[in-house]
Amino acid sequence: MSFLLTQLRRSLLIAAPLILVQACSSTGGPAPSGPAVSQTPQESAAPGQLVPAVAGLPPDPGQQAAYRISPDDLLKIEVFGVEELSSQERVSEDGKIVMPLIGGVQVGGLTPKEAEQRIAGVLGQSYLQDPQVNIFVSEYAGQDVTVGGSVKSPGVYPIKGRTTLSQAIAMAGGITPRSDDEEVVVFRGQGTPSAKAYVVNLEKIHAGSLADPVLVGDDRVFVPESGARVFWDELKGFIRIPAWSW
Repeated sequence: MSFLLTQLRRSLLIAAPLILVQACSSTGGPAPSGPAVSQTPQESAAPGQLVPAVAGLPPDPGQQAAYRISPDDLLKIEVFGVEELSSQERVSEDGKIVMPLIGGVQVGGLTPKEAEQRIAGVLGQSYLQDPQVNIFVSEYAGQDVTVGGSVKSPGVYPIKGRTTLSQAIAMAGGITPRSDDEEVVVFRGQGTPSAKAYVVNLEKIHAGSLADPVLVGDDRVFVPESGARVFWDELKGFIRIPAWSW
């Protein structure tokens, strides 16, 4: 048995480079220097759409990353010291909420802090002296990111304030043992002329040697599988050699 294992290992050492090249070319991991991402992430972006690939972090959106209130969001509004004015309100399609006493207030497109200031301004005009208003978003409906590929729970997740790449992947349950965390792809601006795919080294982010980029609404995150890991997993599963024998 040991002789067969030795021969098998020797054969794998010879064959592995060729097989791994083939495996890597078919797993969807994009080549940072190429003009477009490879087939699998490309299909994740939009069928038939060629998206230029950039090796590096997507640009920081700055203040635009702050959550902005959208239609169908559920807001919890608290007016300090005036319980009858505190309530939960659903944002209408035209971006308004209706509050006791003051009626309709336009909050769509504002950050929660900006909405607090607007409501306080209305209350301060005729009803209260120096009102203090707090707004909490109980349900998010407007901005989300999609996380797919080699993660434990692919899906669409809401952005709650400033959400980074590693936080979005954590919301999706984290990466799988087969993932290639050195070539995670962030698609941004899909359907626009400025659409790009940013190839990010998640391993360096976790190690603290690379900044954790902030995502924006409609970003798509794709975690490819590692061709090498898939190859070894399938091979070991096929010949059923115990892990301790490698």
